Amino acid sequence: MDASSLQGRSVCASVASAIPIDGIAGGIGFLVLIPSALAALVAVPIGLYYSIELWKDGVLPLLSILTMLMIAEFVTEAGSVDFYNATGLVYGILVLMLEASWFLFRRGRTFPT
Repeated sequence: MDASSLQGRSVCASVASAIPIDGIAGGIGFLVLIPSALAALVAVPIGLYYSIELWKDGVLPLLSILTMLMIAEFVTEAGSVDFYNATGLVYGILVLMLEASWFLFRRGRTFPT
């Protein structure tokens, strides 16, 4: 091993030992979910910008609107508990269908059919 990988491991070990983590769930939350949430905070404004910039596709603005509605629902917790729980599932299915439609039907083919 080189010195930089050992230094990186020692930094991670010192940070992990300095913060009390309650079991596996605490470790996953601290080391995986928090950095993922911070990356999402950066990715959402970039996605909104590119959906406006590349509006001709039509699906990108729709995905942006769905994402903003989903964020608004999670932040405000509007509606009943069943509605709150169902929005994540409905959002996931809609996004999957929109993205699959691009891969299966709308993109340009790079090989002869």
